[in-house]
Amino acid sequence: MARSYVLHFVHCVFSTTEKILALRRVTAVGLLITVAVPILLRGEDKSESAPRDLLSYDLRVTIEPHAGSIAVQGSIEVPLRDPAASNFRFNLHETLAIKKLLVNGKQATFADASVESEIPLAASRGVVVDIPAGTTGGRIRMDIEYGGRMKPLPEFNATDDWRHALDDQINSRMVELAGYSSWYPQFSFGQPLQAALTLSLPQGWIAICSGQKLEDHVARGRALTRWSSPKDMDIVILASPSYKKKSIQVSGVNLEIYYTQMPEKFIEQEGAQIAGVLKLYTTWLGETNVPGGTVKHVYSPKRKGQGKAGFARPGLIVTSEGLTLEGLASDPKFSLFQGIAHEIAHYWWNFGAGQGDWINEAFAEYFSALAVQQLVSEDEFRSIMADYRKQASGLPAEAPSLATVPPMEQTSFVIRYYKGAAMLDTFRQTMGDEKFFLASREFFQTYSGKPTGTAEFRSFWKAKLGAQAQLIDVWLDSRGGLPLTPAQGKL
Repeated sequence: MARSYVLHFVHCVFSTTEKILALRRVTAVGLLITVAVPILLRGEDKSESAPRDLLSYDLRVTIEPHAGSIAVQGSIEVPLRDPAASNFRFNLHETLAIKKLLVNGKQATFADASVESEIPLAASRGVVVDIPAGTTGGRIRMDIEYGGRMKPLPEFNATDDWRHALDDQINSRMVELAGYSSWYPQFSFGQPLQAALTLSLPQGWIAICSGQKLEDHVARGRALTRWSSPKDMDIVILASPSYKKKSIQVSGVNLEIYYTQMPEKFIEQEGAQIAGVLKLYTTWLGETNVPGGTVKHVYSPKRKGQGKAGFARPGLIVTSEGLTLEGLASDPKFSLFQGIAHEIAHYWWNFGAGQGDWINEAFAEYFSALAVQQLVSEDEFRSIMADYRKQASGLPAEAPSLATVPPMEQTSFVIRYYKGAAMLDTFRQTMGDEKFFLASREFFQTYSGKPTGTAEFRSFWKAKLGAQAQLIDVWLDSRGGLPLTPAQGKL
């Protein structure tokens, strides 16, 4: 956006919890890729500078996996909402000690404070920084040095209470770091940012990070890589000494799949699946931003972790290898097709912020179902939509409406994903395929790069539905299960 990205935390949380919803599997995936036109995925535009209101990170990170420690030096350009403010704040992992902090080159005082975030952050603390006297302007530079041993946490889904842990890990088997742990100074969870990252790991470790890799070499027994991500929503670091890499070029799409134990046949099938989904979405919606023009799917070698296909960042999907191997062990036809299609859809549907993040998830879930319809079977699509409507119909009468659904509540997943997808399916049936897909393309291209919420969604789709515009208010404002209309009864 300057894109109001929001991390898909609720998707990651509730899609892993079998107590809430059963894991959906699309098991019969036979893709024949015969693409005559190359898929257009915008790569990095090096001529584009960061907007003045965009967070900009330049970090040098050293990780010692066996010790579980991290050391970070760097600078962050921070836009201040109030240029006259006397302080600002960020979140940082609670066990990482700040050794130096300068604001515009001047020593700044700071103190611990409560965490401010829309979602629970694992082992984070708040930090309030006093702005030195005489500092002017709406944008400041913070130079910071910090480090320590990150608090060891169980893998997500390994405990009964998901609030106690997320996936971030530094250990002898793997590194996985994202915004969940606030391993980097986090000013607003999931807000747009620009990042430059230089990473140092022991020799033999393979790293995959946010954005595009610019440099890769070994010096003094260390594996050094440099990365650039000009339009992102997070700074992700993934590493392992055991990664295998499968490079695939299908129908003009560059794919890199990283794994340690996955069967080769499964990986090859997945390459065709990803290419087919990318072609489909590009045909419907147009180009989107993928750093470097390469899609990377990483099977992180955790034992548990986030379910379905994990989580997505621009051009990147991170999936639990352990959970996927469990699925294959119990069902040889196990497939992540729809889960991966959902995460790929976020390369397009990723601009709603805060409460408006339901827009991202509703579109991503519905378009993943449409990918099943186009690339698997009509019967499977109908089964998926019937399940969505069943789940939404079962919501309690007091469940929030789409227009008010919070990110964190037991019913939020069903409302944001399944009720939202059922609403979009109703729009499609009402408008017809041609008008619906043209409107979806226009919605994406109109709001891409802009903060987008329920008000924008309501206004846009009312105009597109014309005489049926009342459907918007019925769906957005109805509490509980599927809405009722005087003319149609239950939708």
